[in-house]
Amino acid sequence: MDVTTWPARCGVKQGMTVLLMADLTRMAWRARKARVTFTPGALLDAFLDAVGPSGTILVPTYNFDLQDGEPYDPARTPPITGALGVAALAHPAFKRTGHPLHSFAVAGAQAEVHVEADDASSFGPASVFALLRRERALQVVLDLPLNDALTYVHHVEELEGVSYRRWRTVRIRVQGDHGTTRTRTIRRFAKKPGHSNELHALEPLLLAAGALQQLSFDGATAMTVDLAAAHEVIAADIRTNGARHIHRFSWERWIRDILRPLLKRGPSRSAKALEPHAARPAR
Repeated sequence: MDVTTWPARCGVKQGMTVLLMADLTRMAWRARKARVTFTPGALLDAFLDAVGPSGTILVPTYNFDLQDGEPYDPARTPPITGALGVAALAHPAFKRTGHPLHSFAVAGAQAEVHVEADDASSFGPASVFALLRRERALQVVLDLPLNDALTYVHHVEELEGVSYRRWRTVRIRVQGDHGTTRTRTIRRFAKKPGHSNELHALEPLLLAAGALQQLSFDGATAMTVDLAAAHEVIAADIRTNGARHIHRFSWERWIRDILRPLLKRGPSRSAKALEPHAARPAR
């Protein structure tokens, strides 16, 4: 299990922009079984070395569960998207992009461009997701299904204005340096009741278009997605097929979505994680 060889096996080359996602639990279990040392930092370093000084690596560090009025501190709020994001934020080469709901840890040549991306929506035309398309980024997914990894589909949904989503506004209290706090108004192109994303039917379309490759090595399952090519496949499904390969509706989910606002809800997981630090006085 030599992670230094994994980027090349995934087709990663110098100068690329790579969006990296992985289930580290499975990797750590396999490494322990094989009696070899594995660390998240070693995986990140392998991909950083593969893209070189002219390339860029991004790792999701999302907090999409934040609710209206809740606090967010980019320096202290841990991501809810797994251990790789946590490891990337602790890595000295990475910085965190600014959007409270869908941030990324980013390192490399285009890091500052991504950090400075500013869009009220996570998935808008001035967002990091738009930059990923412009840079023809390669998404590398290790030990995760496409349905859990292809967040990029929401960028296409927003640009195409799908009918099963509608705009909502969320106000997040973003904490800054020296105890300062500002309220940031976020736009969310949220799903209407009863609708959900389901991407299993999209996989054969991506494979046929050459936008998706499925791989396996050292006991790991992997896939790579050419995000610019995938964008065209997803947009075509929305325009000509009613988005049937990327979403579904069910009455069971509709009932659950309708009842959810009536139930008493506590703080989000992201807000709870910040509670020990939330008592800092604002100035």
